[in-house]
Formats: sequence, structure tokens, C-alpha cells
Amino acid sequence: MSNIVADVMTSFQSDFENFDRPYIENAYNSKFPMIWIVGKSYTYLLHLGEYEENFRENEVARYAYVQGGNPFFSFLDALGGDHLFLIEPDGVREITEKQVREVCRDIVTSVAEKWMKENGPLPTRVQVPVKFFNITLSKVKELIRECEAHNDNSLIEIFRRFHNYRRVAIDQYIQISYNPGYNEFTFCEYTNGKQGLVGGIIFHGWPETGYMVNGSYQMEPTYGWSSHT
Repeated sequence: MSNIVADVMTSFQSDFENFDRPYIENAYNSKFPMIWIVGKSYTYLLHLGEYEENFRENEVARYAYVQGGNPFFSFLDALGGDHLFLIEPDGVREITEKQVREVCRDIVTSVAEKWMKENGPLPTRVQVPVKFFNITLSKVKELIRECEAHNDNSLIEIFRRFHNYRRVAIDQYIQISYNPGYNEFTFCEYTNGKQGLVGGIIFHGWPETGYMVNGSYQMEPTYGWSSHT
């Protein structure tokens, strides 16, 4: 592998000796295969062999899979003429990007199929639940109808956007609370009991009432509703 570094890399060759080589030489068979990306000034390892453990222990990986994600493709999408090598316990060989994608796809698919055989079906509901507090359904509909009367869909689009957030856990939802005194909402994302994204949904008025700041800032002021974090 040192000869590959010497032939391909023009700078930062020590990265291979300091990072890649020790990992590869000390890896158990379960850590293989790996994809080794070698560019002119960098190297990078895709740890395909570690995917099974990550998939088994991390529901984020399982949700990513059912939503069509492959954690390795983003690295391949950023390639710029780099050399690609498949590293297995018995050797190293250069392969094409197409072959790398096939290897990555096969690893991810086989891991998911094995998990389902041992544990049952993967989750199928990938939209994030949205829970409303301190507001009735009729009031929500009233606010949406008010928007529609102004040819505006800003409020319902905010609710839809929350619902379509990327789901990473079974215990994940977005709580939206209404403050009737200020005619505004606050929201908070909860994942496994921990708070995540927080903010407000602020009303900015209609043309007949004039634009309302309501304690927030818009780079391009618009009427209707907008979310702020």
C-alpha cells in the first residue's frame, strides 16, 4: 500500500502511515471489507465491516435504511478522480466506482436482511408525529382557513415540513404549543426524551392589517406565518 501512496499522493503522505495503516494492520476480520479512497492529498477509509454493528446498535442507521439511505454513497458522490481500492483480509485491489457502489449496496442490504431475519420487520412509519397542545382542532382549522382566505398556505406548510422531518427514532415527535394571547406557536422536537430543535411559529399579519414583526426577524418580510429558531 505504501507504493500506492507514493504513486498517487503528492502531499500529506504521512496521513496513511499515521492513521490508515495502523487501523488496517490491527483490524479483526470482522472489520473487513474496507474501501480505501486515495487522492492526491488525502486518503480515507470507508469502514464497511463496521456497518453491521452500527446497524444493530443504532436505530438512526435503521431509519436511514428504510428511508433509502446508504451511509457510504455520500463519500462516493464527492469523488474527484480519486483511486478506489477494496481492502480484504487477504489483500488490496483497485476497483471502479461502479464496483465500489455495488459492494456498498450489497453490504448494507445483507446487513439489513440479516437484522430483519433475527429481529422482525424494520419500522415503516417514517414521518415524524406532530402533537398539538393548548389548541383545539377547530382552532387549527380556523387559522388554516384564514390563510386560505388570503391565498396563503404558510401555516399548513410549516406543519407539513415538521411532519416530514427526517425520522431517526421510534420515540420522536414535534410538540407544538399555541399561545392565544399572542396568537403564536412554540415548538420543540423530542427524540428519546431529549429536546432538540426549538423555536416559534410567528404570525406576521395580512396586507389589510400591515406587516407585524412580533418580536422576530425576517430577512425578506412576508405576510402570513413563518417558523423561527
